[in-house]
Amino acid sequence: PILIALNPFKGIPGLYDEDVLKSFMTTKPSTKPHVFNTSNSTYRGICDRKKSQTVLISGESGAGKTETTKFVMKFLAMAGAADGEVTNVEKQVLESNPLLEAFGNARTLRNDNSSRFGKFIELQFRTSGKDAANLGVAGENCRLCGARIQTYLLEKVRVCDQQEGERNYHLFYEACAAAALASDCNYSYPQKLSKEKVKSELTLNLEGFSDLGNFAYLTRSSCKTLKDVDDVEMFERRIHAMQTIGIPDDHMIQILRMVAS
Repeated sequence: PILIALNPFKGIPGLYDEDVLKSFMTTKPSTKPHVFNTSNSTYRGICDRKKSQTVLISGESGAGKTETTKFVMKFLAMAGAADGEVTNVEKQVLESNPLLEAFGNARTLRNDNSSRFGKFIELQFRTSGKDAANLGVAGENCRLCGARIQTYLLEKVRVCDQQEGERNYHLFYEACAAAALASDCNYSYPQKLSKEKVKSELTLNLEGFSDLGNFAYLTRSSCKTLKDVDDVEMFERRIHAMQTIGIPDDHMIQILRMVAS
């Protein structure tokens, strides 16, 4: 199926929530024009016809490709969850998005979270040997067992130069915002996220990060913050994503040191 979607540039309550997602988990085709319907057609193609499926998401800058990709992945992860419950595999697949966005997304004149790189995402499923009755539908249920992501065409020039009104890559600003709350360069994680929701508490050395004005690569534009976005909270979401994916604590610190340098 072909779906033409328009970006309303605002949140629409109830359009992509979990109840709506589950309503599309069915073996019966739907006529509703929704990204979850396209996702379900993809999933049923994998389960019922045992053939690889492709979802091509294209459009101009600001069309909504990044968000649509996340909704497709969310549906496939939920549909392919074991016994209808999201396991570490599904969590790791979904948390790969905010981590990639930290290093490869930036504000442009048309989009606050524009992907400045291309990516090919391969989700891998295996036959579970069980039907999908636990999801309230008939048919076989395939289990999500892994993923592979290939990135390409990163806009490297953005690191050293941006147009007025645009920003460099998100992680630079988020780490500097977190460093402002650090004590002797040591940031106690988490401060914004609930401690019950993070994998473990952590002390991060943010030496090298400071006020944005101290970095030539972050002063090409006067745009330093995003509307309705807390950079410190986003920084903690990136750390949460690293923990979920399984990046060791010492590797996280090394990654941040490389970014600061």
